[in-house]
Amino acid sequence: MKRYFNFIFAVIVAMTLQSCKDETSEWLDRTPIFRVLGPAGAEDNGTISLDGRSQSVDFTVLSSEAWSVETTGCDVYRLDTEVGGSGKTAVSLDVPENESGAVRHATVSFYMGDELKNEFQIEQAIQEPYLEISPDNASVLGWGDEFTVEISTNQDEWEYSIETENVNWITESGRTATSVTFSVPANDTGAERSAELLFSVPGKPELFAYLNISQSAPAAPPADLILDVIFNDNGSASDASSMGMTVDASRLDADCSVKYVEQLGRNAAVFNNGTIARSSLASGYYTIPYTTDSEFAEKIADGCSYELVFCTYYDPLTYTDGLKQVKPFASSQAGGIGVCLKANEGVIQFETHVGGGWKSPASTVVPEANRYYHVIGTFNKETEIVSIYVNGKLENSLNASGDFKFQETNTDARWFGIGADPNANDQGEASFYGEVVVARLYDAPMSDAEAMACYKALME
Repeated sequence: MKRYFNFIFAVIVAMTLQSCKDETSEWLDRTPIFRVLGPAGAEDNGTISLDGRSQSVDFTVLSSEAWSVETTGCDVYRLDTEVGGSGKTAVSLDVPENESGAVRHATVSFYMGDELKNEFQIEQAIQEPYLEISPDNASVLGWGDEFTVEISTNQDEWEYSIETENVNWITESGRTATSVTFSVPANDTGAERSAELLFSVPGKPELFAYLNISQSAPAAPPADLILDVIFNDNGSASDASSMGMTVDASRLDADCSVKYVEQLGRNAAVFNNGTIARSSLASGYYTIPYTTDSEFAEKIADGCSYELVFCTYYDPLTYTDGLKQVKPFASSQAGGIGVCLKANEGVIQFETHVGGGWKSPASTVVPEANRYYHVIGTFNKETEIVSIYVNGKLENSLNASGDFKFQETNTDARWFGIGADPNANDQGEASFYGEVVVARLYDAPMSDAEAMACYKALME
């Protein structure tokens, strides 16, 4: 019986080994994988047609084995790699400008071992003289700006002229071999103006390009205010907008006051407690109470703009605890809207709670002590974009789809704070050390031009 079982075991082992051998042989005999992906539309043995300019032709090799590639027919073409192994490999053919006076031809051949697997024909046209500019249309804000035109040409010289008569509002402010920068002042005509510039090559009238420039009249600041806080000499404050919101000064303390800012021609609220980012505060700030079912709240939730002019009394990067989050004007407890100096970075950031989370575009600006900054934040519900502008310039934008969420509260008390942000228990937190000159809200998101108009109206 024992011999019988030993015999059966030997048969099973032999069959198993034979099965493994068969599977190994099948794997070893499997056809290697090799595929080349050429430029869009290129096929094996097809022709890749190129213009005469300097460029690169890119291929992607997918292989399970070692392979090689070569180019023949044109000595000036160069491959950045000529061999590869298994996996995915990018191959680039460098094609210089064709000034030879004849059409160039070349062949790019891919091999696995000695076997030719893929082949592409390259045909490059003669490079003709050319002149191109970018952009060919320029739109300048009414308040004035600079813009740069890039020139692409294979000629030694280029020039430009202003073709429109009586145009003296466009001046050259910088030039390189391949670009020219123009400066346009504020448009004081009261209407849109335009001009046409002609770029050309001396002695070659067939080479030219036109640039159309337009400049709108300066935009006016929006008039759809839903909050416009005015700080009074006696420390009280009021809302000058048509909404007539209550600005409650009952929580001010001895560290709060009002001063006149000569350079801005306005009063500012002063918050002079140097311990920043305090929490659970019963005093030291203004409040502007609201309810979520009010017209005021509905206007915010449908899309709005936020405006703040402030200065800090400290430098975030050097002050003790200077990189803690502080909020000069906000209503942003687990929801809401406002501006903060971002924790750990100190940059000016606009915060909105949209679509179930914070959408908070940050600027690159870290405020300097005793310098005034103008901030616009916009929430555009229709385009689903939130943006931040600092001193009239767009700093950052983020996608923001979904519904706006107001601040959370445990006491059914919601308010905008000036000098601090509300917490969930009807107290202040993230306290501010500095001045707030302007605290406004608008019924609609501003355009770039309107944001600049607000900055110009207040700061210049």
